[in-house]
Amino acid sequence: MLKREENHVFAAPVEAVVARWTDADFLTAMMQAQGSREIAVTVENRSSDEIHVAITRQVPVDAPAMIRAVIGSWLDLTQRDVWTRAADGRWSAVRDAKPRGLSAEGRCLLVLAPGDQGGALCTATVSVQSRAPMVAAMVESLMLEDSTRLLRQEFEAVAAAA
Repeated sequence: MLKREENHVFAAPVEAVVARWTDADFLTAMMQAQGSREIAVTVENRSSDEIHVAITRQVPVDAPAMIRAVIGSWLDLTQRDVWTRAADGRWSAVRDAKPRGLSAEGRCLLVLAPGDQGGALCTATVSVQSRAPMVAAMVESLMLEDSTRLLRQEFEAVAAAA
């Protein structure tokens, strides 16, 4: 398993950032801008303190030709984010992502906390794990790099919109 931590400071308050990350239209447009296709986003507000986001999409495979020859140029990805609000005003999300046809999965824990001057501080811990025989380390490395790149793009898109 590989892990990486990313941090981002948003000028917008926590509630505005969560509103973007749980807006189906925003998420669809953002993922289209990232190159994804066949995107379906469902948002379910379970309560004022819990929001579930389910996303299916095809993502372009950014990998060496050897990997693309095996899995193709597009990968079907299922993602589920569960957002919960804590009593202190922080929001956290557990994001699970599973590419179809790969013996691998990704997870991201996002924590949004109130920051200076009304903004929001985000800490994200990205982890990936593969059980693919003989190529697990390569698959994990590629997935971690791609997941981190997409997360940074999300940070920028959310910051621009919030």
